[in-house]
Amino acid sequence: MGSAAVMVSTALIYFTGFQGWDPIASCVIAILIFLSSIPLIKSSARKLLLTIPDDTEYALRDTLASVSSLRGVASYTVPRFWLGDGVEGEGEKILGVMHVQATRGSDLDDVKERVRILLFERGMNVVVQVEGIGETGCWCGGMRELNFRRFESSSS
Repeated sequence: MGSAAVMVSTALIYFTGFQGWDPIASCVIAILIFLSSIPLIKSSARKLLLTIPDDTEYALRDTLASVSSLRGVASYTVPRFWLGDGVEGEGEKILGVMHVQATRGSDLDDVKERVRILLFERGMNVVVQVEGIGETGCWCGGMRELNFRRFESSSS
């Protein structure tokens, strides 16, 4: 479209002699570039803000309730989900990360695999980190927050 605008402005200048067609064509090209960038900006902002549609959010809440009810799962923290580009024809896919605290005595690999399978069956590609209760080496700081809250409530 930009090339067409340049060719039309050149022809108009040639036939009319009016030199103002070139800046007008430049303005038209700038407007076209701006209008074509709006969908990209909206999509980028939604991904950066980790927004998801309301109907997807309700399905996520049900899924997270299912995660809590799995054998060996004590709780979960910092679930973060966003829509990623899906495979052609499938639309957008739910991507995310979450931290799961396993009950004492649970096999951490088994808990991780069961959580991962549950989420995958519901169409999500989620990175799951599992730690036992009382471990504090997590990247998310979730267990440190829980331990700090327990410390605050026991010291008051």
